Amino acid sequence: MGERMQKKQKQAMLCIALFAVSLAFYLFWYLLDSVILTEDAPSYINMQSDREPGYCLYLLLFRKLFGAELGIHGAVIGQCVIAAVAACVITVELTNLFLLNRIGSIGILAIQYGITLLNRFVAQRRYSYFNSIETEGLAYSLWIFWFLCVLGIIYKKDKKSLIGAIIWSMALICIRKQMLITIIILLIAILFSYIGNKGWKTAWICAILSCVLCFAGTRFVECGYNWILRGAFAPHTGDSSFILGTELYLADDAMAQSITDDNHRKIFMEIRKRAEENEYHISYADKGWQSLVDHYSGAYDRIKFDIVMPVIRENQDARGIPEAEREADYNQIAGTMMWALFVPCLPKLAKLYVCNIIHGLVTTVLKVHVLLNWAALVLYLCYLASMVLLYGAGRKNAAWDFANPVYFALLVLLAIAVNVCFTSLTIYCQMRYMLYNTGLFYQAWWVMLIKYIQIECGKGNKNRGFV
Repeated sequence: MGERMQKKQKQAMLCIALFAVSLAFYLFWYLLDSVILTEDAPSYINMQSDREPGYCLYLLLFRKLFGAELGIHGAVIGQCVIAAVAACVITVELTNLFLLNRIGSIGILAIQYGITLLNRFVAQRRYSYFNSIETEGLAYSLWIFWFLCVLGIIYKKDKKSLIGAIIWSMALICIRKQMLITIIILLIAILFSYIGNKGWKTAWICAILSCVLCFAGTRFVECGYNWILRGAFAPHTGDSSFILGTELYLADDAMAQSITDDNHRKIFMEIRKRAEENEYHISYADKGWQSLVDHYSGAYDRIKFDIVMPVIRENQDARGIPEAEREADYNQIAGTMMWALFVPCLPKLAKLYVCNIIHGLVTTVLKVHVLLNWAALVLYLCYLASMVLLYGAGRKNAAWDFANPVYFALLVLLAIAVNVCFTSLTIYCQMRYMLYNTGLFYQAWWVMLIKYIQIECGKGNKNRGFV
């Protein structure tokens, strides 16, 4: 009994020390760079109707507690604290799950820190996301909590992990609509985990109910938020035109005939005119997938915010649309154009989609560059080779007593594939959308290498978790 108590005390002290070091690391960048107000920050601070409620409510909480000015700093400090907790939790959980030695644990933590160093010194933005006012400052950490719950579903098959995954999935979707990918990954993870133990029928029922609960719960939160704030029980605006910006980048004047409404056709032609004046069209992109994605990424936001929004607002002014009806009218116009242009744009959409996927896969593990693109391919191949080697080594050594990291590695690949493919449908795969899985990719690879060495050296049963 005394030995067990000492072990728990030692573990608690290590966790406290780990949290203290992690908190100092993340707060350092806040003290160095202060608060970074991004281009999207005002829309979340002002709680615009086209923004999901999660991050708006997070910022509101700190404004209510500390006031408008100090509240921004409080929100950033809160993000740093949550990031420190995430760094501790993933280090402890992966160490315990895979019985890592100290070198293995240090590697996990170093990779977690490395993502912030990458953002600060390599990425174009040159700042830590955790001291910026944008959804990633909070969502990156919550993604870690969600991912660990999904790992629990696969390895432990317990109700606690399933409930946790559903809750964190709802929280993430309320922060970023991109996080609908959690529902897809959760569905596959539940089926993979439960089919062998509970049969196809039970696994499918459990998977579908979990995903429906995630989506319905998120929609209820959104509608409730808008009902309290705006008096309308409705989700946030903007979803009806999720690929309109991309379609307008690809469209040509001949596609106007696909739009049956005269007013909508007039709006489309004015948008096309302004897009041509600024060369925001695929015809102005240089040859090659990288040049295409670079041009598209530079044009996408400018089309949506500098052209589409002003043109529709000007049209609403001319028609005398009341302020209270403008958001619904905007969504109706944008949604109608989106569906009218979808089929005519489909061939070009397919081409751009493939280019986006390549860009997203590279960006997840490296920075896009003519040389690094090939290095990314090598990294993926080496990652797959490590999975094969570890699986083969495990089959030869039946004495290993830790969880099989190959499933962890497979889950990371699934998360990367779903994130890249889903994001590529709606927007360009810039780094901040891809970084969710960057650390996990290298952490899974690191765990596989550590365990492979231990198996080959006959030390697969020497470690007993985070002690």
